[in-house]
Amino acid sequence: MKIIQSILYTLLGVMLITSCNSDDDGAAQFNGDVSVTLINKGNSSATEGEATDFIYDVILSKSFDSAVTLNFSLEDISGYSSLLAIDAPVIIKKNTTKGVLKITMPAKPDSENLLSEDKNFPIQLTSYSGIDNKITLSSNEAIAIKVEADFTPLTQEQKDLLEYYKTKGIDLTPWIGKIPVEVTVQTDGNGSFSPFDQATTKTYTGTTFITLSESATKEKPLLVMTNNAFGLSEYLQYVFRNETINNTGFWYAPNDDNVNPAAKEVLKAIGNQSETKWLNKEYSFNVIVDNLEFKEDNTIHFVQENGAHDIYTNFLDDQRVKGLSAVDFQYEFPLWDELEKLAKGNIELTNHIISGGSLHPNNYIGYSTILEDDWYETNWVTPTSSYDNTDKVMQFTFNIDHANSGDYDIVKVTYTSPY
Repeated sequence: MKIIQSILYTLLGVMLITSCNSDDDGAAQFNGDVSVTLINKGNSSATEGEATDFIYDVILSKSFDSAVTLNFSLEDISGYSSLLAIDAPVIIKKNTTKGVLKITMPAKPDSENLLSEDKNFPIQLTSYSGIDNKITLSSNEAIAIKVEADFTPLTQEQKDLLEYYKTKGIDLTPWIGKIPVEVTVQTDGNGSFSPFDQATTKTYTGTTFITLSESATKEKPLLVMTNNAFGLSEYLQYVFRNETINNTGFWYAPNDDNVNPAAKEVLKAIGNQSETKWLNKEYSFNVIVDNLEFKEDNTIHFVQENGAHDIYTNFLDDQRVKGLSAVDFQYEFPLWDELEKLAKGNIELTNHIISGGSLHPNNYIGYSTILEDDWYETNWVTPTSSYDNTDKVMQFTFNIDHANSGDYDIVKVTYTSPY
């Protein structure tokens, strides 16, 4: 009897062992399809040129007793290879289901921007190894890269020019893009009325958009400040408004017929709605300066002799010429554009504009040469400039004045390149 029991126990043990081995082999030999899911851990979009990491958890639907290697790629990345980079294949260790995918966008100067419009780059699974099972990507994830706002990528021809300048010892790339700026403006307090009769120092911080000028050639490395030139848009709008719409003593006096009749006729022409928008500061105001010529001695030529318009210029005259030696500020002010359209073919309105009712900022800003002292007061300075690509600093000092300034303002500008 004991012999029979012993045989039975032996057979039972063999059956159990066989059963367990059969189960283990079933797990290891699973040959069905496997899915992989991407779970975003943070950023899924960014602006071109901003250093950004895109991190995804990679989840397999089943674990295996061998490591699984997954290779991912970005759809439509051809032609943008320097924009995004996948750090390495994703390796999921044996008996686990989780790995990490890291995609990196490096920081770079705006001069190297590639995109002209926002673009999505879908993530795709391109190959895998470690198991024989079919693996499919079950989630739809994409990285969205936005273009740099208000900055147009350089053409290949422009990029070639930048490389040529480098051979001549002039590297402009740190100064192309959105460049942080700090500016101080010191006024003398000799003005004709408030607030210009009070000496003050104003400080502004912001950014200036700078790019290669359309006038640039191999012989002339020229940049243009297309937005907030020298960081002065806010200050020059302050001057313009206080010369005109805020000047209730001599320019804007709706209830006094003796004050500037020409301005009253101009305001009547643009209408109450436009006048109210201007009073409420609802019109945009931007300052542009072109033809900043960079020199091998680390200076910048930015004041042209007879290179700017003075306040007496008729901006309705297509044949107008420049005759003032000062910084050539150009203005974007939509209300002037409205008035210019109204004045076409309207001789009476044209006369009101040129006899004291102009809404062009340059008819109030830019009174005297700044290459020599034309006020004979105390605020004149010699215009200076410098750029240092090691310390990433660019500086300017110069004068500006306006119709009722009574003397020069002293402007000191410092740019610090982030590139």
